[in-house]
Amino acid sequence: MRKANSIKLAIKFYRTHSYGMRLENLLALVAFSGILETLPILASLPLLRAVFLGHEIIALGAVESGLVSYSIGLGVLLSLRFFIGRWAQYSNASERIALLTKFRKETPEEERQIQKVNYGKSVQAINFLLVGWSQFIPGLLFTLLGLYLSPEFGAITLAIIAVWMLVISKIKRQQDFWHAKGSELAKKIDVLNVAELDELQSHRLKAAKWDATNKNLRELVIISSLIVSLVINNSLGMSPSFDSILIVIVFLRGLQQLFTAYIMSQQLSGLTNFLEKA
Repeated sequence: MRKANSIKLAIKFYRTHSYGMRLENLLALVAFSGILETLPILASLPLLRAVFLGHEIIALGAVESGLVSYSIGLGVLLSLRFFIGRWAQYSNASERIALLTKFRKETPEEERQIQKVNYGKSVQAINFLLVGWSQFIPGLLFTLLGLYLSPEFGAITLAIIAVWMLVISKIKRQQDFWHAKGSELAKKIDVLNVAELDELQSHRLKAAKWDATNKNLRELVIISSLIVSLVINNSLGMSPSFDSILIVIVFLRGLQQLFTAYIMSQQLSGLTNFLEKA
């Protein structure tokens, strides 16, 4: 519920304060950019395989393409990735810069001093929202694509990740617990004595430890899940062909992007209090 509220609050903040690009257009742009982040990687694999094996023809199912033609197509895709990615990142940054500039220009100084932290953190929340969305949409699409291409492998992989999520949820509870204890003390930071300041530092360090653990689990969770799933699928007769490797990489990229979106949602959730006051 907290994450859902933070997303709604971030959307409301942007729509209330921004006079620039419509949020729907910005979300569509960053989502398309996120898709193009992975698509060239997948598209390059048949070319790399053909070059490595010395083949002149690249076969994609029933479709065949010459090496030169495919290379030109990949070059166009990479160029599109560059320009769309640059546009999306610039749009994200420029909208946030415009929000901060508008706040400094139009808000009376007394109110600005009171609201500057809440407003600044709310602008930061917009970045987490956009980055998370740019990873969630392609992550979901590529994970579903992998599931479509290999239902058995996909189902087993997701089942293993579901077990991992139980571990991650426990880590998240510890992270939230120490963040909450630190936040309670931080509210009275100006009147804390030395012992209480040491206690605040201890709480923050413990929260930081669990936060670092949570954020750096991505590769361990995803790659170990894929390897275990491959072992299980091989025992069920899954072919070790190039198509199978391609499916694994589709899943790898999809799950990586979903995990990044999950981390961004946590970051956004941590700014809920600021969004409520902005």
